[in-house]
Formats: sequence, C-alpha cells, structure tokens
Amino acid sequence: MGGWIVSGLVYGSIVALGALGCSYVLLIQRYFNFTVAPWLALGAYFAWTMKQILPQWGGVELVIAAIVSMVALGIAMTAADKALFKPLRDRGAPFMFFYLTSFGLLFAVRSIIWLIWGPQPKYYYPGASVGIKGPWGIMVTPAELLTLIVAVVVVVALYFFQYRTKLGRGMLATAQNPMLASVCGVEPETVHTTTTMIAGFVTALAGILYGLTIQIRPLMGWFILLGIFVCVVCGGEGAILGTLAAGYLVGIAEEFGSNLIQIPLNFWGVPVEMSAYKVALSCALFLVVIYFRPQGVWKGTFLER
Repeated sequence: MGGWIVSGLVYGSIVALGALGCSYVLLIQRYFNFTVAPWLALGAYFAWTMKQILPQWGGVELVIAAIVSMVALGIAMTAADKALFKPLRDRGAPFMFFYLTSFGLLFAVRSIIWLIWGPQPKYYYPGASVGIKGPWGIMVTPAELLTLIVAVVVVVALYFFQYRTKLGRGMLATAQNPMLASVCGVEPETVHTTTTMIAGFVTALAGILYGLTIQIRPLMGWFILLGIFVCVVCGGEGAILGTLAAGYLVGIAEEFGSNLIQIPLNFWGVPVEMSAYKVALSCALFLVVIYFRPQGVWKGTFLER
C-alpha cells in the first residue's frame, strides 16, 4: 500500500505541473490549452536531445538539458502565441476560435514530434530504476524522489512569485479585470508573454519528470491530458496550491481505486487490467468534486482575494 501512495503522489506531482501551465493560460487568456499534451512531450524530447549532446557529468548534464528545454519550450510556446493567438486577441475573436486554433496546433506539434524523433520510446537513463528504501520499507526510486521534491519547490516558488512580486500582482490584476489593470499601468502583452513563458517552463518540466520516471513517447502527454484537465478544474481557478493538492488527489484516487478494484477482479478470475481504466476514476473524482465543491478543493483562489 505504501507503494500505491508513492506512485499516486509521483503521478499527481507530474499532473499538477502540467495543470499549472494550463491554469495560467486559462486565467489570463481565458481558454483551455489543449496543446499541453504535445507541448509536454516536446519538452521531454528537447531535454533528451540536449542530454545526448552533452558529456556525462554524473547527472549534471540532465539538469543543464532540463533548463535548456524549459527555456526552449517557453520560447516555442510564446512564438506560437504571438503568431496564432495574438491576432485573435487583437481582433476580439470569439473564444471558439481560440479552441479551434489550439486543436490545430495540437496536431501540428504532435506531427512534428513523430517526424523528428519517431515512434520508438526513449529513456534518459536506460535501466536506472534502483530503489531507495524509505520509511516503513517503502521503495522509492531517485527519479520518483526528485519528482516529489521538484513539484513542491516549483509550486512554492510560483506561489511567492504570484503574490510577492510586482509582475505577479500585475498578472493577478489582469486576471481579475484586464481593462482596469491596463488603466493602472499593467501592460497586457507583457502579462500574456510572461504567462506563456511560465506555462512553457512548467510544462517542459512536467514532461521531463514524466519521461524520467517512465519513458519518453510521442503520445505521453495524451495519457495524462484528462488528469490535467481534472486537476485544473478541481484545484480551483487560479489556486496554485490547490492545483498541487488536486494533483495529489487525482494520483491517489487513480492508484488506490485501480488497485483496490483489481483485488476482487483477480479473486474472481475476471481477466480485466484495471490500470487501463484509471481515466474513468479521474472522471468519477471530477464529478464528485464538482458536485460537493464547485469552487475547487482549495478554498480561496486568487480571483476571490
């Protein structure tokens, strides 16, 4: 059972990081960024490619590759925003146009990934899965431990950036009232650029950690897209800490639910692998949270402050 908790928290950490990127875009630009799935995979491939170029320095090469990947994906997402979404904002286009453009970009980025890197899975460190024995005999791999620590550090850093910096408060003001924020001296386009860059940073990081704990595949982002969506909605609009809490909730619910249901299925000899149906558990969690707490699991988003 301890392994279930670790797996759930690790998966939830990755989902939460991906959800943070979507949450920022949703708050400022008011549309759900479906392109997060291929962007996440692209960030993982960027880091993998950079790691192949760098010499082996005992893990330092992956840190450098991750930083380069985060910056590169932030630039790529910002360029896509300027080229595709800024003209829509300038013309006051209906939000349906944003969603259609997002879907088109989704398939374009996915095709680029398949074209450059192919369908074969890739690994940062093939065969590196030695576990560390933790409390109560729970085994944790270095990649899992790194994922848990990085997720918490990033969420705390974003929280302080949001509420303790001038630019972060400008983003809050733009999310609450764009026109009033502009009158008060907040440059809307600067906010949009910053939002997209941050979304690129955390999305790339989510992809890198996901690839580090499992493997890098072209469709890796699709496997957690629904979990990201559930995390964004259940975490509460704009609640950074709530997004992490919702990520943990999604991860634990999927892991415990699938394993607990699998036990009686195995006992009765039913040939069903519940791990393939974890998505259904996310949907069930989504419905429960929306019914009992439509404002999200974390009380007080920054839009309510």
